[in-house]
Amino acid sequence: MKNFRVWYLYSINSFQRTLTNRFITLVFVVSKFIRIAIFLFFLNLLLQGVSSLAGYTREQIIFFYLSFNLIDTGSQFLFRNVYSFRPLIVSGDLDLILLKPINPLIRVLLGGMDIMDGIMLLIILAVVVYFGITSLSVPVFFWLGYFLLIINSIFISAAFHIFVLGFGVVTTSVDHLILIYRDLTSLMRIPVDVYIEPLRSLLTFVIPLGVMYTFPPKFLIGLLSWQLIVLSFILSVVFVLISLVFWSRCLRSYQSASS
Repeated sequence: MKNFRVWYLYSINSFQRTLTNRFITLVFVVSKFIRIAIFLFFLNLLLQGVSSLAGYTREQIIFFYLSFNLIDTGSQFLFRNVYSFRPLIVSGDLDLILLKPINPLIRVLLGGMDIMDGIMLLIILAVVVYFGITSLSVPVFFWLGYFLLIINSIFISAAFHIFVLGFGVVTTSVDHLILIYRDLTSLMRIPVDVYIEPLRSLLTFVIPLGVMYTFPPKFLIGLLSWQLIVLSFILSVVFVLISLVFWSRCLRSYQSASS
């Protein structure tokens, strides 16, 4: 509960900083919505000439893309502070965070939630639910499993960001790693099944982006076996635990900005 209260205070402060300029907030939300709409338009245009893509219908491919944006925006909303981690390292301000009686991971991972991403997240969530109900006939139970797998995807994303923070402590390089992560996740705008082997297995089981982005919509449309569902949760737990161990070991090697 103490860590939750600390996270809550950090979030409120981050929201207040963002809302000091409402015009920029509005421009950000509108521009991001336009970017998503443009890619959706071209995706829909591309699929009009074919009956299916890797066995998926046009509506299913669009739902995969909407789910990708839901998970991606949710991750950015929660872990936006990672993008500003490098200045803490090079300026020595990380020393001040480590001296405080709180878990430093809360500050550097969750301490800068962006309300702009939060607004975008609500819009995308509404679109996902509306499109899924109107275009995909699935039972209510499947929606529950879908959102549980979405939460599982957020934990996998948290592990990726913790790895980036750990490398940032060791190398003081964060921006390039984040860009590599963003480039890899952009591959998941379409289902991982579209890619050939061994890339498909690599993106699913070694770098679990397929589990993160493809499994939730596959479950909703009834194409995910229970073995893969169990495997997705196991991979998430293992990935998070490894990232936490990695972060702890990297933090032990931190020698502050004065060294």
